[in-house]
Amino acid sequence: MAFEAALGVERLCTIREIAEKAELGAATVHRALKNSREVHPETRRLVLETVCLLNEEKIARAARLVGD
Repeated sequence: MAFEAALGVERLCTIREIAEKAELGAATVHRALKNSREVHPETRRLVLETVCLLNEEKIARAARLVGD
């Protein structure tokens, strides 16, 4: 989870967080997000699903904080 001190808010997921959650290397995640031909379509799909999952979790956490 990355925190932007200057903004006082949490950013959405980082490449490292995606890589850790998807059990892939950071370079593979980077290539998948840049739509490289070197990345297998299934791997790209896994990366994109992981991004959605992580961002949804962070947004839900933020919404709960605002609702308190």
